[in-house]
Amino acid sequence: MGDMTISAHFRAMADAIDKNDNFGGAFVIVPPEGAGESVETLILDGKPDPAQFWQMLLTKCQIMIAEIEAAKRGFGRR
Repeated sequence: MGDMTISAHFRAMADAIDKNDNFGGAFVIVPPEGAGESVETLILDGKPDPAQFWQMLLTKCQIMIAEIEAAKRGFGRR
């Protein structure tokens, strides 16, 4: 998680939301230590699509799960 505290990820997202118009959704995922990097996404879209938002979240989670599984098999990022 780098130098940020756990709650700092959420405060940083709140600040980003406050500074931008056209809020289209946001998510912050902070896994437990050793379970991967945090995922922070702010979507700026004047006409947000709920299905697109949830699909993006699902896809990012699937990518993280695939990376964890690959690392278990010895094919992780280097």
